[in-house]
Amino acid sequence: MLRNHITILFIIISLLGCNSRKAQEKNADKMLLNIQNLISQSAYNKAKNQIDSIHLLFPMLVEKRRIAAALSDTIIRRESSRTLIYCDSILPKKMKELDSIQKNFRFEKNSKYQDIGNYVYKTEVTESNAFRSYLKTYVDENADFYLISNYCGSRIDQQSVEVSQNDIFSHTDTISVSNQNNHSFDDGGSHFESLVFKNQSQRAVVEFIVQSSNKALKVSLHGKKTFSYYMSDTDKRAIIETYHFWKAKKDVVLLQTEIKKANARIKRIISNIKKTN
Repeated sequence: MLRNHITILFIIISLLGCNSRKAQEKNADKMLLNIQNLISQSAYNKAKNQIDSIHLLFPMLVEKRRIAAALSDTIIRRESSRTLIYCDSILPKKMKELDSIQKNFRFEKNSKYQDIGNYVYKTEVTESNAFRSYLKTYVDENADFYLISNYCGSRIDQQSVEVSQNDIFSHTDTISVSNQNNHSFDDGGSHFESLVFKNQSQRAVVEFIVQSSNKALKVSLHGKKTFSYYMSDTDKRAIIETYHFWKAKKDVVLLQTEIKKANARIKRIISNIKKTN
């Protein structure tokens, strides 16, 4: 008698499980159809959310999840193709803009010590500026922007730079004397110091110089002592040109990076399809 009850209970549970699975498959099919409609409408973000929901709601429906994964690949291919079309249309214009500016820059790279070369404005090459205090800017091959405060004189242990026009000013980050971006040395009776700022650490100061270039700009180097001087028109011009070069270079590098990423995504999907066939 007990065995019969157990058998009946097992049958009921099995039937309920079957009905539950059929209901899940029906709901999953509805969601998959909706995803296909969203893809046809180019509503990719909504489609991605629906795909995530299928994986979350129906972890045991392997075949439905496999279809969802295939639809996800379809979205990636379409988005990547759209990215390629856009980038390929914009890149030639950006390259032309960059080339028109780049002619005023010298490319510097020591193959023995450097993996990444730098673009330096024609008036800011090191050889012609060794024994003076000035702000130097350059852009590297990865479109990273650098501001260097070069100082020559008695020791001040500079740690930050301030650029001002009357009561308006902009200030860099502070770099401690022990930081690897704070350099100092003595050579032939002369003392040299340099602070190296990269990207955001100097962004506000450079933009301040660009926006106020038609005014007299005072540079103050702050450390154990403070040393001040006024920027020359030549140095202002160099920073402005480098800033515009950086913006153009950044756009080109970004477009080239997006093209590589899109091609890699498409290549990966095609490779996976070949493996499954």
